[in-house]
Amino acid sequence: MGKKRDLQQVNAIAREFDMSASVRKLFGKFIEKEKANGDVGTLNAKGDFTWDELKQKAEEFLESF
Repeated sequence: MGKKRDLQQVNAIAREFDMSASVRKLFGKFIEKEKANGDVGTLNAKGDFTWDELKQKAEEFLESF
């Protein structure tokens, strides 16, 4: 069984933004924290982020990093 689609997208965004493995891990934690704080995506009922939403989140994360 492959990785879940949402994790695949986070990995792809990390590659697009040239994140190292350690920064990618922090980005994943950032995304989870955003969801826990109620800032959820619009992709599905689970609140996953769309591709464009993930790109925006990556930009926010990297600006604060």
